[in-house]
Amino acid sequence: MATYAPTLRSATRQQQDHIQDLLQRWAGMKTQRELYLFDWQEIVRLLIPGHDDIADLLGREPGQSRTSAIFDSQPLLAPQTLAANIMGAVTNPAVQWFRLKFRDEALNESQAVNQWLESCDTRMTAAYSASTFYQAAHTFYLNLGGFGTAAMWAGSRLGFEGRHLHFRTLPTGSYCIAENADGLVDTLFREMWLTPRQAIQLFEGQVSDQMKAWADSPTEQDKPRCILHCVYPRTDRDRERMDNRNMPFAGVYLEVEQKFLNDETGYEEFPYIVSRWETMSKAPYGFGPGHIALPDVRMLNVLRELHLQQMALWVQPPLKALQEGIIGSISLESRAVNVVRQMDALQTLDLTGRPDLIQIDQADLRRSIQDCFFVNALQALPPPDASNMTAYEVSARIEQMQRLMGPAFSRLLAEMLDPLADRVFGLMLRARALPQPPQEVFLAARQTGGQLDVEYEGPLARSQRGADVRAFEQTIALAGQIVGVHAQVGDVTHALEILDNVDLDAGFRNAARIYGVPRANIVDMRQVTALRAARAQQAAQQQQVAQTNETMGALGKLGPLAQAMQRQPAALAA
Repeated sequence: MATYAPTLRSATRQQQDHIQDLLQRWAGMKTQRELYLFDWQEIVRLLIPGHDDIADLLGREPGQSRTSAIFDSQPLLAPQTLAANIMGAVTNPAVQWFRLKFRDEALNESQAVNQWLESCDTRMTAAYSASTFYQAAHTFYLNLGGFGTAAMWAGSRLGFEGRHLHFRTLPTGSYCIAENADGLVDTLFREMWLTPRQAIQLFEGQVSDQMKAWADSPTEQDKPRCILHCVYPRTDRDRERMDNRNMPFAGVYLEVEQKFLNDETGYEEFPYIVSRWETMSKAPYGFGPGHIALPDVRMLNVLRELHLQQMALWVQPPLKALQEGIIGSISLESRAVNVVRQMDALQTLDLTGRPDLIQIDQADLRRSIQDCFFVNALQALPPPDASNMTAYEVSARIEQMQRLMGPAFSRLLAEMLDPLADRVFGLMLRARALPQPPQEVFLAARQTGGQLDVEYEGPLARSQRGADVRAFEQTIALAGQIVGVHAQVGDVTHALEILDNVDLDAGFRNAARIYGVPRANIVDMRQVTALRAARAQQAAQQQQVAQTNETMGALGKLGPLAQAMQRQPAALAA
Protein backbone atom coordinates (compact mmCIF):
# COMPACT_ATOMS: atom_id res chain seq x y z
CA MET A 1 0.00 0.00 0.00
CA ALA A 2 2.85 2.36 0.74
CA THR A 3 4.13 1.96 -2.81
CA TYR A 4 0.86 3.09 -4.39
CA ALA A 5 -0.15 5.77 -1.89
CA PRO A 6 1.81 8.63 -3.54
CA THR A 7 0.36 7.68 -6.95
CA LEU A 8 -3.18 7.65 -5.60
CA ARG A 9 -2.71 10.97 -3.84
CA SER A 10 -1.26 12.43 -7.03
CA ALA A 11 -4.19 11.15 -9.11
CA THR A 12 -6.68 12.54 -6.59
CA ARG A 13 -4.92 15.91 -6.51
CA GLN A 14 -4.85 16.01 -10.32
CA GLN A 15 -8.55 15.19 -10.47
CA GLN A 16 -9.41 17.89 -7.93
CA ASP A 17 -7.36 20.42 -9.89
CA HIS A 18 -9.22 19.39 -13.04
CA ILE A 19 -12.58 19.87 -11.32
CA GLN A 20 -11.51 23.24 -9.98
CA ASP A 21 -10.40 24.37 -13.45
CA LEU A 22 -13.74 23.38 -14.95
CA LEU A 23 -15.71 25.19 -12.24
CA GLN A 24 -13.62 28.32 -12.68
CA ARG A 25 -14.12 28.26 -16.43
CA TRP A 26 -17.85 27.76 -15.91
CA ALA A 27 -17.93 30.82 -13.61
CA GLY A 28 -16.19 32.92 -16.26
CA MET A 29 -18.59 31.74 -18.98
CA LYS A 30 -21.57 32.54 -16.76
CA THR A 31 -20.25 36.07 -16.26
CA GLN A 32 -20.18 36.51 -20.03
CA ARG A 33 -23.73 35.13 -20.25
CA GLU A 34 -25.04 37.63 -17.68
CA LEU A 35 -25.23 40.34 -20.36
CA TYR A 36 -28.05 38.47 -22.12
CA LEU A 37 -30.15 37.27 -19.19
CA PHE A 38 -32.43 40.30 -18.86
CA ASP A 39 -33.42 40.36 -22.55
CA TRP A 40 -33.93 36.60 -22.50
CA GLN A 41 -36.21 36.89 -19.50
CA GLU A 42 -38.22 39.66 -21.20
CA ILE A 43 -38.64 37.37 -24.21
CA VAL A 44 -39.87 34.63 -21.89
CA ARG A 45 -42.27 37.05 -20.17
CA LEU A 46 -43.80 38.50 -23.35
CA LEU A 47 -43.11 36.15 -26.29
CA ILE A 48 -42.44 32.56 -25.16
CA PRO A 49 -44.12 32.15 -21.76
CA GLY A 50 -43.89 28.36 -21.95
CA HIS A 51 -40.10 28.51 -21.68
CA ASP A 52 -38.31 28.04 -18.39
CA ASP A 53 -37.56 31.21 -16.45
CA ILE A 54 -34.10 32.64 -17.03
CA ALA A 55 -32.10 32.60 -13.79
CA ASP A 56 -35.33 33.15 -11.79
CA LEU A 57 -35.29 36.88 -12.58
CA LEU A 58 -39.08 37.11 -12.31
CA GLY A 59 -39.21 35.42 -8.94
CA ARG A 60 -42.37 33.51 -9.83
CA GLU A 61 -43.73 31.10 -7.29
CA PRO A 62 -44.27 27.47 -8.38
CA GLY A 63 -47.64 27.13 -10.09
CA GLN A 64 -48.02 30.87 -10.71
CA SER A 65 -49.62 31.86 -14.01
CA ARG A 66 -47.15 32.52 -16.81
CA THR A 67 -49.47 34.74 -18.83
CA SER A 68 -50.79 37.08 -16.13
CA ALA A 69 -48.64 39.96 -17.47
CA ILE A 70 -49.62 39.39 -21.14
CA PHE A 71 -52.56 41.43 -22.45
CA ASP A 72 -52.25 40.62 -26.17
CA SER A 73 -51.69 37.03 -27.30
CA GLN A 74 -51.01 37.79 -30.96
CA PRO A 75 -47.25 38.40 -30.51
CA LEU A 76 -47.01 34.90 -29.04
CA LEU A 77 -48.02 33.45 -32.41
CA ALA A 78 -45.25 35.19 -34.40
CA PRO A 79 -42.29 33.07 -33.17
CA GLN A 80 -44.47 29.95 -33.40
CA THR A 81 -45.26 30.76 -37.04
CA LEU A 82 -41.61 31.33 -37.88
CA ALA A 83 -40.62 28.04 -36.21
CA ALA A 84 -43.35 26.15 -38.09
CA ASN A 85 -42.24 27.61 -41.45
CA ILE A 86 -38.58 26.73 -40.85
CA MET A 87 -39.61 23.27 -39.70
CA GLY A 88 -41.71 22.72 -42.81
CA ALA A 89 -39.00 23.95 -45.16
CA VAL A 90 -35.78 22.66 -43.61
CA THR A 91 -36.68 19.43 -41.78
CA ASN A 92 -40.09 18.53 -43.15
CA PRO A 93 -40.84 14.94 -42.06
CA ALA A 94 -43.08 14.44 -45.12
CA VAL A 95 -40.24 14.80 -47.66
CA GLN A 96 -36.64 13.68 -48.06
CA TRP A 97 -34.94 16.77 -46.64
CA PHE A 98 -31.34 15.55 -46.73
CA ARG A 99 -29.02 13.48 -48.90
CA LEU A 100 -25.54 12.15 -48.43
CA LYS A 101 -22.81 12.24 -51.04
CA PHE A 102 -19.07 11.79 -51.30
CA ARG A 103 -16.77 14.73 -51.81
CA ASP A 104 -15.12 12.68 -54.55
CA GLU A 105 -17.47 13.18 -57.50
CA ALA A 106 -16.09 10.10 -59.25
CA LEU A 107 -17.58 7.94 -56.50
CA ASN A 108 -20.95 9.63 -56.87
CA GLU A 109 -21.13 8.40 -60.48
CA SER A 110 -21.05 4.75 -59.39
CA GLN A 111 -24.41 2.99 -59.33
CA ALA A 112 -23.36 0.75 -56.43
CA VAL A 113 -22.20 3.76 -54.39
CA ASN A 114 -25.41 5.63 -55.13
CA GLN A 115 -27.48 2.66 -54.04
CA TRP A 116 -25.50 2.47 -50.79
CA LEU A 117 -25.95 6.21 -50.14
CA GLU A 118 -29.65 5.87 -50.90
CA SER A 119 -29.91 3.06 -48.37
CA CYS A 120 -28.06 5.21 -45.80
CA ASP A 121 -30.49 8.08 -46.45
CA THR A 122 -33.45 5.75 -45.95
CA ARG A 123 -32.15 4.32 -42.68
CA MET A 124 -31.22 7.73 -41.30
CA THR A 125 -34.68 9.05 -42.21
CA ALA A 126 -36.28 6.15 -40.36
CA ALA A 127 -34.00 6.78 -37.38
CA TYR A 128 -35.03 10.45 -37.26
CA SER A 129 -38.72 9.48 -37.36
CA ALA A 130 -38.32 6.88 -34.60
CA SER A 131 -36.50 9.33 -32.33
CA THR A 132 -37.45 12.59 -30.61
CA PHE A 133 -35.84 14.67 -33.34
CA TYR A 134 -38.91 16.38 -34.81
CA GLN A 135 -40.24 17.38 -31.38
CA ALA A 136 -36.85 18.78 -30.42
CA ALA A 137 -36.37 20.48 -33.81
CA HIS A 138 -39.51 22.62 -33.48
CA THR A 139 -38.41 23.83 -30.05
CA PHE A 140 -34.94 24.43 -31.48
CA TYR A 141 -36.34 26.74 -34.19
CA LEU A 142 -38.58 28.46 -31.64
CA ASN A 143 -35.60 29.24 -29.40
CA LEU A 144 -33.51 30.30 -32.37
CA GLY A 145 -36.05 32.86 -33.56
CA GLY A 146 -36.94 34.05 -30.08
CA PHE A 147 -33.61 34.15 -28.27
CA GLY A 148 -31.23 34.20 -31.24
CA THR A 149 -29.44 31.11 -29.88
CA ALA A 150 -30.50 27.46 -29.76
CA ALA A 151 -28.78 24.27 -28.63
CA MET A 152 -29.78 20.61 -29.02
CA TRP A 153 -28.31 17.43 -27.60
CA ALA A 154 -27.81 14.76 -30.26
CA GLY A 155 -26.92 11.32 -28.97
CA SER A 156 -28.25 7.84 -28.42
CA ARG A 157 -30.48 6.46 -25.73
CA LEU A 158 -28.77 4.76 -22.84
CA GLY A 159 -27.84 1.19 -23.63
CA PHE A 160 -28.59 1.33 -27.37
CA GLU A 161 -25.18 2.52 -28.70
CA GLY A 162 -26.42 4.68 -31.56
CA ARG A 163 -29.19 2.42 -32.83
CA HIS A 164 -31.87 4.53 -31.15
CA LEU A 165 -31.22 8.24 -31.42
CA HIS A 166 -32.22 10.75 -28.79
CA PHE A 167 -32.51 14.53 -29.18
CA ARG A 168 -33.35 17.22 -26.68
CA THR A 169 -33.39 21.00 -27.07
CA LEU A 170 -31.79 22.74 -24.10
CA PRO A 171 -33.61 25.61 -22.37
CA THR A 172 -31.95 28.93 -23.08
CA GLY A 173 -30.06 30.10 -20.01
CA SER A 174 -29.24 26.59 -18.83
CA TYR A 175 -25.94 26.40 -20.70
CA CYS A 176 -22.84 28.43 -21.57
CA ILE A 177 -20.99 28.24 -24.89
CA ALA A 178 -17.61 29.22 -26.30
CA GLU A 179 -16.28 29.49 -29.86
CA ASN A 180 -13.10 28.31 -31.51
CA ALA A 181 -10.85 30.42 -33.74
CA ASP A 182 -13.18 29.86 -36.72
CA GLY A 183 -16.20 31.24 -34.87
CA LEU A 184 -17.82 27.83 -34.45
CA VAL A 185 -19.16 26.66 -31.09
CA ASP A 186 -17.05 23.76 -29.85
CA THR A 187 -17.51 24.10 -26.05
CA LEU A 188 -20.70 23.84 -24.01
CA PHE A 189 -21.21 23.70 -20.24
CA ARG A 190 -24.72 22.58 -19.36
CA GLU A 191 -26.46 22.76 -16.01
CA MET A 192 -28.46 19.56 -15.47
CA TRP A 193 -30.84 19.30 -12.53
CA LEU A 194 -31.19 15.69 -11.42
CA THR A 195 -32.68 14.18 -8.32
CA PRO A 196 -30.32 11.95 -6.28
CA ARG A 197 -32.21 8.89 -7.47
CA GLN A 198 -31.80 9.95 -11.12
CA ALA A 199 -28.10 10.69 -10.60
CA ILE A 200 -27.48 7.21 -9.18
CA GLN A 201 -29.30 5.65 -12.15
CA LEU A 202 -27.44 7.75 -14.73
CA PHE A 203 -23.96 7.29 -13.31
CA GLU A 204 -24.50 3.72 -12.07
CA GLY A 205 -23.76 4.60 -8.47
CA GLN A 206 -20.68 6.73 -9.21
CA VAL A 207 -21.87 9.63 -7.04
CA SER A 208 -20.64 11.36 -3.90
CA ASP A 209 -21.42 10.09 -0.42
CA GLN A 210 -23.65 13.11 0.14
CA MET A 211 -25.67 12.27 -2.98
CA LYS A 212 -26.11 8.71 -1.71
CA ALA A 213 -27.28 10.03 1.64
CA TRP A 214 -29.80 12.31 -0.08
CA ALA A 215 -31.05 9.35 -2.14
CA ASP A 216 -31.77 7.44 1.10
CA SER A 217 -33.61 10.38 2.66
CA PRO A 218 -37.40 10.50 1.99
CA THR A 219 -37.35 14.30 2.16
CA GLU A 220 -34.28 14.82 -0.09
CA GLN A 221 -34.36 12.08 -2.72
CA ASP A 222 -36.69 14.00 -5.07
CA LYS A 223 -35.03 17.42 -4.76
CA PRO A 224 -33.06 18.28 -7.95
CA ARG A 225 -29.34 18.88 -7.59
CA CYS A 226 -27.08 20.62 -10.09
CA ILE A 227 -24.92 18.34 -12.25
CA LEU A 228 -22.58 20.11 -14.65
CA HIS A 229 -21.95 18.53 -18.06
CA CYS A 230 -18.79 19.95 -19.64
CA VAL A 231 -18.03 19.22 -23.32
CA TYR A 232 -14.90 20.73 -24.85
CA PRO A 233 -12.13 19.82 -27.34
CA ARG A 234 -9.27 17.71 -26.04
CA THR A 235 -5.83 19.13 -26.64
CA ASP A 236 -3.71 16.51 -24.86
CA ARG A 237 -5.10 13.30 -26.34
CA ASP A 238 -3.26 10.44 -27.97
CA ARG A 239 -4.44 10.44 -31.59
CA GLU A 240 -3.37 6.85 -32.08
CA ARG A 241 -5.91 5.69 -29.50
CA MET A 242 -9.70 6.12 -29.74
CA ASP A 243 -10.89 5.19 -26.26
CA ASN A 244 -13.11 7.50 -24.20
CA ARG A 245 -10.12 9.38 -22.79
CA ASN A 246 -8.60 10.09 -26.21
CA MET A 247 -11.56 11.06 -28.38
CA PRO A 248 -11.61 14.54 -29.99
CA PHE A 249 -14.14 15.91 -27.48
CA ALA A 250 -14.18 15.36 -23.73
CA GLY A 251 -17.38 14.92 -21.74
CA VAL A 252 -17.20 15.44 -17.96
CA TYR A 253 -20.05 15.14 -15.46
CA LEU A 254 -19.54 16.57 -12.00
CA GLU A 255 -21.58 17.51 -8.94
CA VAL A 256 -21.37 21.26 -8.41
CA GLU A 257 -22.12 21.32 -4.68
CA GLN A 258 -19.86 18.42 -3.73
CA LYS A 259 -17.22 19.05 -6.43
CA PHE A 260 -17.29 15.36 -7.25
CA LEU A 261 -16.45 13.95 -10.70
CA ASN A 262 -19.16 11.46 -11.65
CA ASP A 263 -17.94 10.39 -15.08
CA GLU A 264 -15.47 11.34 -17.81
CA THR A 265 -16.16 10.12 -21.33
CA GLY A 266 -15.49 11.25 -24.88
CA TYR A 267 -17.20 11.98 -28.19
CA GLU A 268 -15.96 11.64 -31.74
CA GLU A 269 -18.19 14.54 -32.82
CA PHE A 270 -19.38 17.55 -30.88
CA PRO A 271 -22.64 16.16 -29.39
CA TYR A 272 -24.42 19.52 -29.07
CA ILE A 273 -25.91 21.20 -32.13
CA VAL A 274 -25.65 24.97 -31.55
CA SER A 275 -26.87 27.62 -33.97
CA ARG A 276 -27.14 31.40 -33.75
CA TRP A 277 -29.45 33.62 -35.76
CA GLU A 278 -26.88 36.37 -36.03
CA THR A 279 -23.77 37.28 -34.04
CA MET A 280 -23.17 40.98 -33.54
CA SER A 281 -20.69 41.16 -30.67
CA LYS A 282 -17.64 39.45 -29.22
CA ALA A 283 -19.84 37.16 -27.15
CA PRO A 284 -20.78 33.81 -28.73
CA TYR A 285 -24.53 34.25 -28.19
CA GLY A 286 -26.82 35.28 -31.01
CA PHE A 287 -29.17 38.15 -31.74
CA GLY A 288 -32.51 37.21 -33.25
CA PRO A 289 -35.95 38.45 -34.31
CA GLY A 290 -37.11 38.27 -30.69
CA HIS A 291 -34.66 41.00 -29.72
CA ILE A 292 -35.76 43.19 -32.64
CA ALA A 293 -39.45 42.76 -31.87
CA LEU A 294 -39.11 43.18 -28.11
CA PRO A 295 -39.62 47.01 -27.99
CA ASP A 296 -42.78 46.76 -30.09
CA VAL A 297 -44.03 43.86 -27.97
CA ARG A 298 -43.54 45.90 -24.80
CA MET A 299 -45.36 48.88 -26.31
CA LEU A 300 -48.21 46.72 -27.62
CA ASN A 301 -48.59 45.09 -24.22
CA VAL A 302 -48.82 48.50 -22.51
CA LEU A 303 -51.30 49.90 -25.06
CA ARG A 304 -53.42 46.79 -24.82
CA GLU A 305 -53.50 47.09 -21.04
CA LEU A 306 -54.47 50.78 -21.29
CA HIS A 307 -57.15 49.92 -23.81
CA LEU A 308 -58.64 47.33 -21.51
CA GLN A 309 -58.61 49.82 -18.65
CA GLN A 310 -60.34 52.37 -20.87
CA MET A 311 -62.95 49.83 -21.89
CA ALA A 312 -63.64 49.14 -18.21
CA LEU A 313 -64.17 52.88 -17.68
CA TRP A 314 -66.57 53.06 -20.62
CA VAL A 315 -68.53 50.00 -19.47
CA GLN A 316 -68.56 51.05 -15.82
CA PRO A 317 -67.83 54.79 -15.81
CA PRO A 318 -67.11 56.57 -12.53
CA LEU A 319 -69.92 58.52 -10.90
CA LYS A 320 -70.15 62.09 -9.69
CA ALA A 321 -72.40 62.91 -6.77
CA LEU A 322 -73.60 66.18 -5.30
CA GLN A 323 -72.30 66.70 -1.80
CA GLU A 324 -75.00 65.73 0.67
CA GLY A 325 -77.26 65.04 -2.32
CA ILE A 326 -77.34 61.29 -1.69
CA ILE A 327 -79.26 59.67 1.10
CA GLY A 328 -77.46 56.52 2.23
CA SER A 329 -74.81 54.71 0.20
CA ILE A 330 -74.63 54.41 -3.56
CA SER A 331 -75.46 51.02 -5.07
CA LEU A 332 -74.29 50.02 -8.57
CA GLU A 333 -76.24 46.78 -8.73
CA SER A 334 -78.82 46.20 -11.44
CA ARG A 335 -82.24 47.78 -10.66
CA ALA A 336 -80.85 49.29 -7.49
CA VAL A 337 -82.67 52.30 -5.99
CA ASN A 338 -80.55 55.24 -4.84
CA VAL A 339 -82.36 57.95 -2.86
CA VAL A 340 -81.24 61.46 -3.80
CA ARG A 341 -82.25 64.95 -2.68
CA GLN A 342 -82.07 66.33 -6.22
CA MET A 343 -82.63 64.70 -9.60
CA ASP A 344 -79.12 65.51 -10.83
CA ALA A 345 -77.38 64.66 -7.61
CA LEU A 346 -75.99 61.35 -9.08
CA GLN A 347 -74.59 61.23 -12.63
CA THR A 348 -71.95 59.40 -14.61
CA LEU A 349 -68.70 61.23 -15.19
CA ASP A 350 -68.24 62.29 -18.81
CA LEU A 351 -65.07 60.74 -20.25
CA THR A 352 -63.15 62.24 -23.12
CA GLY A 353 -60.46 60.61 -25.21
CA ARG A 354 -59.70 58.95 -28.55
CA PRO A 355 -59.85 55.17 -28.12
CA ASP A 356 -59.64 54.81 -31.91
CA LEU A 357 -56.06 56.11 -31.86
CA ILE A 358 -55.05 53.29 -29.52
CA GLN A 359 -56.60 50.80 -31.93
CA ILE A 360 -54.59 52.21 -34.85
CA ASP A 361 -51.33 52.06 -32.88
CA GLN A 362 -52.02 48.48 -31.84
CA ALA A 363 -52.62 47.40 -35.45
CA ASP A 364 -49.34 49.00 -36.56
CA LEU A 365 -47.44 47.33 -33.74
CA ARG A 366 -48.91 43.91 -34.51
CA ARG A 367 -47.94 44.27 -38.15
CA SER A 368 -44.42 45.37 -37.17
CA ILE A 369 -44.00 42.37 -34.86
CA GLN A 370 -45.15 40.02 -37.60
CA ASP A 371 -42.66 41.59 -40.01
CA CYS A 372 -39.85 41.00 -37.51
CA PHE A 373 -40.67 37.29 -37.62
CA PHE A 374 -41.31 37.28 -41.42
CA VAL A 375 -44.91 36.16 -40.89
CA ASN A 376 -46.44 38.24 -43.69
CA ALA A 377 -43.70 37.35 -46.17
CA LEU A 378 -43.82 33.62 -45.37
CA GLN A 379 -47.59 33.47 -45.77
CA ALA A 380 -47.14 34.36 -49.45
CA LEU A 381 -45.03 31.22 -50.03
CA PRO A 382 -46.48 27.76 -50.78
CA PRO A 383 -47.61 26.03 -47.59
CA PRO A 384 -44.75 24.04 -46.01
CA ASP A 385 -47.00 21.10 -45.09
CA ALA A 386 -48.22 20.40 -48.62
CA SER A 387 -47.97 16.64 -49.00
CA ASN A 388 -47.67 16.77 -52.81
CA MET A 389 -44.65 19.07 -52.89
CA THR A 390 -41.73 17.64 -54.84
CA ALA A 391 -38.13 17.91 -53.69
CA TYR A 392 -37.56 20.61 -56.32
CA GLU A 393 -40.55 22.63 -55.05
CA VAL A 394 -39.26 22.36 -51.49
CA SER A 395 -35.85 23.55 -52.69
CA ALA A 396 -37.45 26.50 -54.48
CA ARG A 397 -39.31 27.43 -51.30
CA ILE A 398 -36.08 27.29 -49.32
CA GLU A 399 -34.39 29.51 -51.89
CA GLN A 400 -37.13 32.10 -51.40
CA MET A 401 -36.79 31.86 -47.62
CA GLN A 402 -33.06 32.44 -47.96
CA ARG A 403 -33.73 35.65 -49.89
CA LEU A 404 -36.16 36.78 -47.19
CA MET A 405 -34.05 35.96 -44.14
CA GLY A 406 -30.63 36.60 -45.62
CA PRO A 407 -27.44 35.20 -44.10
CA ALA A 408 -29.29 34.09 -40.96
CA PHE A 409 -30.97 31.27 -42.87
CA SER A 410 -27.66 30.14 -44.41
CA ARG A 411 -26.11 30.16 -40.94
CA LEU A 412 -28.92 27.90 -39.72
CA LEU A 413 -28.19 25.34 -42.40
CA ALA A 414 -24.42 25.51 -41.81
CA GLU A 415 -24.49 25.45 -38.00
CA MET A 416 -27.40 23.08 -37.53
CA LEU A 417 -27.90 20.66 -40.43
CA ASP A 418 -24.28 19.97 -41.39
CA PRO A 419 -23.12 19.08 -37.83
CA LEU A 420 -26.37 17.17 -37.28
CA ALA A 421 -25.77 14.96 -40.32
CA ASP A 422 -22.14 14.34 -39.28
CA ARG A 423 -23.20 13.41 -35.76
CA VAL A 424 -26.06 11.08 -36.75
CA PHE A 425 -24.06 9.41 -39.53
CA GLY A 426 -21.18 8.80 -37.13
CA LEU A 427 -23.44 7.38 -34.41
CA MET A 428 -25.21 4.99 -36.78
CA LEU A 429 -22.04 3.96 -38.60
CA ARG A 430 -20.27 3.04 -35.37
CA ALA A 431 -23.38 1.18 -34.19
CA ARG A 432 -23.43 -0.77 -37.48
CA ALA A 433 -26.91 0.52 -38.17
CA LEU A 434 -25.92 1.41 -41.76
CA PRO A 435 -25.36 -1.11 -44.59
CA GLN A 436 -21.93 -2.34 -45.58
CA PRO A 437 -20.27 0.03 -48.09
CA PRO A 438 -19.61 -1.33 -51.60
CA GLN A 439 -16.18 -2.39 -52.81
CA GLU A 440 -15.67 0.90 -54.68
CA VAL A 441 -15.73 2.78 -51.39
CA PHE A 442 -13.05 0.58 -49.83
CA LEU A 443 -10.84 0.88 -52.92
CA ALA A 444 -11.18 4.68 -52.94
CA ALA A 445 -10.43 4.83 -49.22
CA ARG A 446 -7.32 2.70 -49.74
CA GLN A 447 -6.08 5.02 -52.49
CA THR A 448 -6.56 8.14 -50.33
CA GLY A 449 -5.05 6.65 -47.18
CA GLY A 450 -8.43 6.32 -45.47
CA GLN A 451 -9.37 9.96 -45.95
CA LEU A 452 -12.79 9.53 -47.52
CA ASP A 453 -15.50 11.99 -46.52
CA VAL A 454 -19.26 11.68 -46.73
CA GLU A 455 -20.79 15.13 -46.78
CA TYR A 456 -24.32 16.35 -46.22
CA GLU A 457 -26.20 17.83 -49.16
CA GLY A 458 -28.98 19.96 -47.73
CA PRO A 459 -32.01 21.62 -49.27
CA LEU A 460 -30.24 24.96 -49.69
CA ALA A 461 -27.54 23.34 -51.85
CA ARG A 462 -30.20 21.74 -54.01
CA SER A 463 -32.09 25.02 -54.31
CA GLN A 464 -28.93 26.81 -55.37
CA ARG A 465 -28.27 24.11 -57.95
CA GLY A 466 -31.81 24.65 -59.20
CA ALA A 467 -30.50 27.71 -61.02
CA ASP A 468 -28.27 25.35 -63.02
CA VAL A 469 -31.31 23.34 -64.08
CA ARG A 470 -33.18 26.44 -65.18
CA ALA A 471 -30.15 27.62 -67.16
CA PHE A 472 -29.88 24.19 -68.82
CA GLU A 473 -33.58 24.20 -69.70
CA GLN A 474 -33.31 27.66 -71.23
CA THR A 475 -30.23 26.62 -73.22
CA ILE A 476 -31.97 23.53 -74.60
CA ALA A 477 -35.02 25.64 -75.48
CA LEU A 478 -32.79 28.09 -77.36
CA ALA A 479 -31.09 25.21 -79.16
CA GLY A 480 -34.49 23.88 -80.16
CA GLN A 481 -35.39 27.23 -81.69
CA ILE A 482 -32.12 27.29 -83.66
CA VAL A 483 -32.68 23.73 -84.89
CA GLY A 484 -36.17 24.70 -86.01
CA VAL A 485 -34.90 27.68 -88.00
CA HIS A 486 -32.25 25.60 -89.82
CA ALA A 487 -34.72 22.77 -90.44
CA GLN A 488 -37.10 25.17 -92.18
CA VAL A 489 -34.45 26.01 -94.78
CA GLY A 490 -33.44 22.38 -95.20
CA ASP A 491 -30.09 22.60 -93.39
CA VAL A 492 -30.76 19.63 -91.11
CA THR A 493 -27.11 18.61 -90.72
CA HIS A 494 -25.98 21.98 -89.39
CA ALA A 495 -29.11 22.18 -87.26
CA LEU A 496 -28.18 19.05 -85.31
CA GLU A 497 -24.55 20.11 -84.96
CA ILE A 498 -25.60 22.96 -82.66
CA LEU A 499 -26.28 20.36 -79.92
CA ASP A 500 -22.61 19.34 -79.95
CA ASN A 501 -21.92 22.40 -77.79
CA VAL A 502 -23.90 20.99 -74.83
CA ASP A 503 -23.19 17.86 -72.77
CA LEU A 504 -26.74 16.54 -72.74
CA ASP A 505 -25.90 13.54 -70.57
CA ALA A 506 -24.34 15.61 -67.78
CA GLY A 507 -27.13 18.19 -67.89
CA PHE A 508 -29.86 15.56 -67.78
CA ARG A 509 -28.27 13.60 -64.93
CA ASN A 510 -27.75 16.80 -62.93
CA ALA A 511 -31.39 17.81 -63.45
CA ALA A 512 -32.57 14.34 -62.39
CA ARG A 513 -30.67 14.61 -59.11
CA ILE A 514 -31.97 18.10 -58.35
CA TYR A 515 -35.55 17.14 -59.18
CA GLY A 516 -35.29 14.41 -56.56
CA VAL A 517 -35.13 11.29 -58.73
CA PRO A 518 -33.94 8.41 -56.48
CA ARG A 519 -30.30 7.70 -57.09
CA ALA A 520 -31.06 3.99 -57.48
CA ASN A 521 -33.10 4.88 -60.59
CA ILE A 522 -30.22 6.75 -62.26
CA VAL A 523 -28.18 4.29 -64.33
CA ASP A 524 -24.43 4.20 -63.89
CA MET A 525 -22.68 6.13 -66.68
CA ARG A 526 -20.50 3.13 -67.41
CA GLN A 527 -23.62 1.05 -68.01
CA VAL A 528 -25.00 3.80 -70.24
CA THR A 529 -21.79 3.77 -72.29
CA ALA A 530 -21.86 -0.04 -72.53
CA LEU A 531 -25.55 0.02 -73.51
CA ARG A 532 -24.89 2.57 -76.25
CA ALA A 533 -21.93 0.60 -77.54
CA ALA A 534 -24.03 -2.57 -77.70
CA ARG A 535 -26.83 -0.68 -79.43
CA ALA A 536 -24.37 0.80 -81.94
CA GLN A 537 -22.86 -2.64 -82.59
CA GLN A 538 -26.32 -4.12 -83.06
CA ALA A 539 -27.23 -1.30 -85.45
CA ALA A 540 -23.98 -1.85 -87.37
CA GLN A 541 -24.70 -5.56 -87.65
CA GLN A 542 -28.21 -4.88 -88.83
CA GLN A 543 -26.88 -2.40 -91.38
CA GLN A 544 -24.31 -4.94 -92.59
CA VAL A 545 -27.01 -7.59 -92.91
CA ALA A 546 -29.18 -5.15 -94.82
CA GLN A 547 -26.33 -4.28 -97.17
CA THR A 548 -25.57 -7.98 -97.73
CA ASN A 549 -29.20 -8.67 -98.48
CA GLU A 550 -29.29 -5.74 -100.84
CA THR A 551 -26.17 -6.94 -102.63
CA MET A 552 -27.52 -10.45 -102.91
CA GLY A 553 -30.79 -9.09 -104.20
CA ALA A 554 -29.00 -7.05 -106.81
CA LEU A 555 -26.98 -10.08 -107.86
CA GLY A 556 -30.15 -12.08 -108.06
CA LYS A 557 -31.61 -9.55 -110.48
CA LEU A 558 -28.45 -9.67 -112.62
CA GLY A 559 -28.61 -13.49 -112.92
CA PRO A 560 -31.24 -13.72 -115.71
CA LEU A 561 -29.51 -10.89 -117.63
CA ALA A 562 -26.21 -12.73 -117.51
CA GLN A 563 -27.80 -15.92 -118.78
CA ALA A 564 -29.46 -14.02 -121.67
CA MET A 565 -26.16 -12.44 -122.61
CA GLN A 566 -24.54 -15.88 -122.62
CA ARG A 567 -27.25 -17.24 -124.95
CA GLN A 568 -27.06 -14.25 -127.32
CA PRO A 569 -23.61 -15.08 -128.87
CA ALA A 570 -24.67 -18.65 -129.34
CA ALA A 571 -27.77 -17.55 -131.20
CA LEU A 572 -25.80 -15.23 -133.46
CA ALA A 573 -23.36 -17.98 -134.33
CA ALA A 574 -26.18 -20.29 -135.36
